Parts: sequence; structure tokens; C-alpha cells
Amino acid sequence: MSYTNVDQVRHHLPSAGIVAELVSDQKFTLSGDGYLMFYGGAVDESSLLVKSVRNESLQRQTVMLAAEGKVLAAGPLVPGSVVVASDSSLGYIYVENSDYSVDYAVAGLSIKGDGELSVGQTVTVWMAVFMIYAVGVDYQVNFEKGEIRRLAGGGIASGETVYLDYRPVYRSFSDEILKNAVAEANGTVEREVDPEGQFGADLALVSAATSRALTIVCRVAAARELSVAPGSERKAQVWLQLAETYAAQSDKLLKSFRAPFIGPSAPVKS
Repeated sequence: MSYTNVDQVRHHLPSAGIVAELVSDQKFTLSGDGYLMFYGGAVDESSLLVKSVRNESLQRQTVMLAAEGKVLAAGPLVPGSVVVASDSSLGYIYVENSDYSVDYAVAGLSIKGDGELSVGQTVTVWMAVFMIYAVGVDYQVNFEKGEIRRLAGGGIASGETVYLDYRPVYRSFSDEILKNAVAEANGTVEREVDPEGQFGADLALVSAATSRALTIVCRVAAARELSVAPGSERKAQVWLQLAETYAAQSDKLLKSFRAPFIGPSAPVKS
């Protein structure tokens, strides 16, 4: 019996759009040449970067500090790799976040107003720059499923650990996920309260089945968040709380359709 459908479930889910947070520097090991899942859903094509630390030695650069900041390299920097000193002999080492700040994604160096560095001062900077791999040359991506594979002949060796930057998108609730959730929810409602199909398209059962399907989808979303990267536990917890809310709503609606429990009769003294 069909009580709910994909369109009804999708109506309660976030519309397609880019999630605000950018996942940065997710470690991921590429083995073999088959597709591997790095995120359990769709990702924004324009946001994906596949990076590697190919050279352990730091690059050295002499920089004159400017009020508007200074770009140190053409690509992103390895987090925590920047060292700023008064000269190449490391005469005095300045402190990150006290004397200066670094935007590692754009290789930007800025001085702090209350630190020991000043505009026009010349310093020596050491840094590690990520190597950026090329899509279609070193790897291929299924952006709808969040899957990636290395290409034979490319620069990524089998078993190599790379670093990924990307933005997830809400369309990760694919039709396949929703169809499976709807089928399971409809089957559960029919089995629990309407095995004979006597209630038909009762609005309460429609709502109950929709809530049950949303419970399943929210649990899938929680599992997806946990598979992304460390620090995603809070988002997963939000999805699980939402799943509990939908589950309680479904149970409340189904309660009136369940036959009352009749316990054993009291013994009669003969």
C-alpha cells in the first residue's frame, strides 16, 4: 500500500543549495583505480581541490610587510607550516596569531595590529606549499555521489594520501535514497496497522508514513555527516535529533490505528 511518496518527503527537506561550511584538508587515501567515496552525497564541482605534500623541505621567501597583507604563494599552504623570522638566520621568531595571521587557503600573510611586526618591515618566511592535482589528468570525480578515483598515468600513486577541499550540497538526498525510504516507510505502516488495506489513503496514515520516511532520511544524513571528517559530530547529532522528532510524530499518528492491547484475563476462582 502506498501512503506517501518521494514528492511529499522531499517537500520537508532543504532545497538544493551549497552548504555554508567548506570541508578543508580532509585526508583521503586513493588506492587502486576504482571509485572511492570521500563524501556520502553531492559536492560542488567548482569547490573541489585535491592536494598533496610532495616536498618535505620548506620554501624560503623574503617579504616586505604591507598594510593590506601579503600573498606568499600561488597556491594553498600546508596548515601550520609557516614560520616568520626577523632574518634568514632565525634571529627572532615571531608568533602566529600574536604577531601575524595566515590564511592558509589563499597563502595570505597579515600582521596583527597589537603584535611586534609593522608595515614596511622585511622578514624571512618559511612555508610548505601544497601541490594541486588536475582533474581529468590525475583523478576523476563523480560529483553527484561524492566519489573519486585516481587515473593510471597521472601523478597520484596507488596508496597515496591526499588532502581534499570541497563544499557539500543539499542535493545529496538523491531519488534513490528517497525512494528506498518511502518504500520502507510504506511497508512498515502497512505491516503495523493496515495489513488488510482497510484504511486506504487516510490522511493520518499519509502523514505517519511521511514522518517515518523522513526519520530514515535523517538517519542516513547523520551517517553521511559522520563519514565526512572529524568535527562533524555536531551536525550528525542535529540530524539524529530531527530523526527522533519525526519518529515520535509517526508513532503518535499510528497509535490510534493500532488495536488495543488486551492482557490475559484475571484467574477465576472455581
